[in-house]
Amino acid sequence: MVLIIQPVIPAHGPVTMNKTFLHAAVLTVIILAGCGSGEGDGEATAILIEKAGAIEYGDTRDPNHGDLAYDAYEFEAQTFDLVRLDVAAEGFSPLLKLIEVSTGAVIAEWDPQYGTGDALTYTIAGSGAYEARVYAIEDGSGDYTLVITVTP
Repeated sequence: MVLIIQPVIPAHGPVTMNKTFLHAAVLTVIILAGCGSGEGDGEATAILIEKAGAIEYGDTRDPNHGDLAYDAYEFEAQTFDLVRLDVAAEGFSPLLKLIEVSTGAVIAEWDPQYGTGDALTYTIAGSGAYEARVYAIEDGSGDYTLVITVTP
């Protein structure tokens, strides 16, 4: 929130600003800047899951995506939360998917070969349960670290 405080200056006489008024205005701005949405207070970001795992031959397979092996992690998110999925993989090229649990719909996908950034980011449209999936492209296997961050 931006608040601009301007002194009320009478139409007659010289234009001067009272020091008491200026101090009160600055104090008001400081007090109001401390109120509000919680932006920048360090409590707006929560890491829900930080997981080290491995994609192995016996893992669950996705028949809708080339029968690739994957690991899945479920979490809750609220409307307008910004979800970020970061993965660091060793031994395979990762694919990330964000699934809406209630419908089973894939709502976002990220592949480092075709991705526009270094992670999958998505703004949640409706509160509920979501699932983050880590796939091994080309039926690979290996270790990974996944971090799911939700910013209200």
